Amino acid sequence: MFHQWKLSGGRHRFLRRLGVVVAVAAVGGLVTPVLEAPAHAIVTPPGPLTEGDVIYQVLVDRFEDGDSTNNDSGNGEYDPTDLGFYHGGDWAGLTDKLGYIADLGVTAVWISPVSDQQPLSRDSNEASYHGYFTRDYATPNSHFGSASELQALLDTAHGLGLKMILDVVPNHTADYLAGTSTTYSPSTYKPSSPLGDSSYFHHNGDCLFNGSESQSQIENCDLGGLDDLDQSNPTVSSFLMNTYKDWVDMGFDGIRVDAARSIPKSWLADFEDAMGVPTFGEVFVGDVDYVADYQDYEWGVLDFPYFFHARDAFAADTDMNALGDLFDQDYKYSNPNRLETFLDNHDRARFLTWADDNYQRLRSALTFLLTSRGIPVIYYGTEQADDGNGNASEVPIANKDNRKDMTSFSESAPIYKHIKRLTAIKAASPALRLGTQREMWSDTSVYGFSRRVDSTGSEAITLSSNSWSTQTRTVPLRAESSITVGTVLTNLMNTSDTVTVTSGGVTGKQIAVALGEHESKVYAPGTPVSSYTPDARNTTMIRVHYNVGLGNSIAIRGDTYPFSWSTGRGARNIASDVWEFELERIPDGTTFQFKPLINDSTWSTGSNYTGTGGDTIDVYPTF
Repeated sequence: MFHQWKLSGGRHRFLRRLGVVVAVAAVGGLVTPVLEAPAHAIVTPPGPLTEGDVIYQVLVDRFEDGDSTNNDSGNGEYDPTDLGFYHGGDWAGLTDKLGYIADLGVTAVWISPVSDQQPLSRDSNEASYHGYFTRDYATPNSHFGSASELQALLDTAHGLGLKMILDVVPNHTADYLAGTSTTYSPSTYKPSSPLGDSSYFHHNGDCLFNGSESQSQIENCDLGGLDDLDQSNPTVSSFLMNTYKDWVDMGFDGIRVDAARSIPKSWLADFEDAMGVPTFGEVFVGDVDYVADYQDYEWGVLDFPYFFHARDAFAADTDMNALGDLFDQDYKYSNPNRLETFLDNHDRARFLTWADDNYQRLRSALTFLLTSRGIPVIYYGTEQADDGNGNASEVPIANKDNRKDMTSFSESAPIYKHIKRLTAIKAASPALRLGTQREMWSDTSVYGFSRRVDSTGSEAITLSSNSWSTQTRTVPLRAESSITVGTVLTNLMNTSDTVTVTSGGVTGKQIAVALGEHESKVYAPGTPVSSYTPDARNTTMIRVHYNVGLGNSIAIRGDTYPFSWSTGRGARNIASDVWEFELERIPDGTTFQFKPLINDSTWSTGSNYTGTGGDTIDVYPTF
């Protein structure tokens, strides 16, 4: 199979860099490279990114090292002991682990930017392992591998039915120009041709994000010193579009646009048209009105308002009514089913660091994520309960503890199995992929919605609680529902749990539901997937019996994560003289040391206490 493209010399050079054999023919006076059949086997892609997909986000450098020879280029950028530098992950390693990702049941993989990078930041305190310090857009990042290794990744993924998403960075290069300078110093410290001309950039200094910035300022300032490209310049615009189109033509099925808020909206629309695949932009703002406008210019958009609301509700047990306030604004979006939703990402602290390492909170939040409207994104390591080193700092963006190396690829890990079940029920339910979402219940502790494909009547119902105690509710079905009285609904996350639709309520039909501690249930008529019983939780419970007096609290420190000896974990007060802390991370039968403190400052007297994973441990300290 041959393709004839009328390409500039720059794109011709790009193809040679990718190792593609190019024959040149004269067509109407134009130099027209003719791509000869590639050496790799042709694999039919599974199709473009679409509603109903589930995305797995990978930070390539932190996933798997498949080729140690590309780890260190000798520029001081490689240090596997420092989270700010390269650690060795690459496309070959990711290819080796695609089976693990496919087994999780996701349908698409979003990888780090692929282009060549400036090895280090201007101050040399950070390396470009993340892919956002671009030096040469048209050349592969040698730390990740060769073009042929990237092609092998794409082909292997497609062979497994996985779509591939390219992360693009058209807003900025690395930081070559100091401050508002228009001169490179030294003259050789600049991006590769053709972007080595400083007139192709804005020179307004760093973005301040102090609340008073205008949209014009946002689009024309430097993000963290990174040189801001002027997309209105024809040379810049055509180069970015042509170069990224070449990457896309290797076989990418969708695009994530970095820093989309900082790029003119009209250019984003033109870019998507030129790429020929769906794009979704990063608009790092929690305001629906602001974010929604971007979906008029791109197929999708990362749903930061969803993220902030969901994390508060499920990790911090805040008022669940706020979720209703969020979804009430869905009419502002062009298509809420195309919003990319998430609980974890590379710029925010890990969910579990906010949730006091409570796995049940994470399970419930993931059930909500995988069944609510939008395209869910699973950030690598979430399925292995990555702890983020317990660091919840996010000023101005997250600490690098949310970017740790993958150390486990266990498919029997409890959160992995939970996500795998959720992706299975999503794949089996048109309602959970494509259905319109409508609220069914909202109060301080419980939120519920249905998703229904109105043309067919396919429907599923999700109910979530962020309470520590069992919550019972009698919930009316929606008036739109075609589920009839007498229908048995099965909880697809535990098929031994069923409810029967009875007469009554404002719509004439209702269900009575009991939700356990931090639990989300997904009810549907019949059993569209196999029966399922969740594994028993490996719960360790520490109960401290002591009356600390009004206004005081109990914290626990220890020698095994989630505990440390430097900072305590706050226990939950359940009676005047009883404080509890629940965890699952410590394996069953593993011993650990701990000690309670009043107000995390006054230690209990005597020796440390010894606990055992999986046990309930009652202690009666003195202070």
